[in-house]
Amino acid sequence: MNTLKEMLIRHEGWKNKPYRCPAGHKTIGVGWNLDANPLPENIAAFLKLNGYITDEMINRLFDISIEAATNNCRDIYIGFDSFSEPRRFALIDFVFNVGVGTALKFKRTNAAINSGRWDDAAVGLMDSLYYKQVPNRAAEIVEMIRHG
Repeated sequence: MNTLKEMLIRHEGWKNKPYRCPAGHKTIGVGWNLDANPLPENIAAFLKLNGYITDEMINRLFDISIEAATNNCRDIYIGFDSFSEPRRFALIDFVFNVGVGTALKFKRTNAAINSGRWDDAAVGLMDSLYYKQVPNRAAEIVEMIRHG
């Protein structure tokens, strides 16, 4: 099993310069959405001056993003910390990718997760725009959720 960070880097990529993600958001680092999350001042100043950010800066942003996604999962999913590691990683990856606002819109899927109906949760994700937009990533997440 890959570590969470390895999985997220594989899914998101690692970019020192701003780019547009598939959804059209201006992004940098490992999926840091610049449209939704302004950079810390010192990183923003460095980017403006140099046109890129350092690997150390990417790691700092990455840690902030992982912590936020994990805390969001704890808020959304009852008993999150007791889930198997693959399910926790899958849900963090999902929330990291779509954001908490979108994750909250998956009402039936979230209800299935919160009641331990993992197959229903997997089906809910498969029957979504998320699954169509990022099919390889979503298929991996679905399998992790389904099989734990």
